[in-house]
Amino acid sequence: MKIDWEKIAEIKELKPFFANDFTKFKSKIEAHLEKWQQISSEDLDKLALLRALEVTNGCTQWAYRLKKPDCLSIEQTRECMQISMSSIKNKKINLTNNSCITFTPEINNLIDEGRQLYIDAFKNQIEGKDEDFYALSTAQFLVYGKARMAKAFAIIRDNYLISFTEHFIKKGINYIEPYMRALNE
Repeated sequence: MKIDWEKIAEIKELKPFFANDFTKFKSKIEAHLEKWQQISSEDLDKLALLRALEVTNGCTQWAYRLKKPDCLSIEQTRECMQISMSSIKNKKINLTNNSCITFTPEINNLIDEGRQLYIDAFKNQIEGKDEDFYALSTAQFLVYGKARMAKAFAIIRDNYLISFTEHFIKKGINYIEPYMRALNE
């Protein structure tokens, strides 16, 4: 995998960490890359779907919190959160064809680690955890890659279009696009 680190460093939410100490933040991302590149392709497919759900849900939640004109109703926003959060907490993704995507115990632990890091960073506001979260998040997007993320968003569209809407699925895709542009696959 070839990564354009200058493009990664220009991503809005990552800029402060690279500006503070480029080498340190890059090293944190690389440490996660090393670990995540060891995960099987099948598990990465599942994790990419979970991440795409998280990102798309995040777009709906922020639109609602900021009272954006394009936000979904409170009921629809809650439904999106329920889909995403139940998938994370229960470690399974229920699809509309009545199939269920599940994870191995090892992958369940990775999901829990990522969730705890998010909670520590943004709910508990523990200093430095936001940097750790963004390092992990960046590594995940890079390991998943363009094709896998495109497939994950297609699955969301096929299964959850009524809930998330095309508008917010596109917002999710747009959120990860700068990460994908930094990949030379």
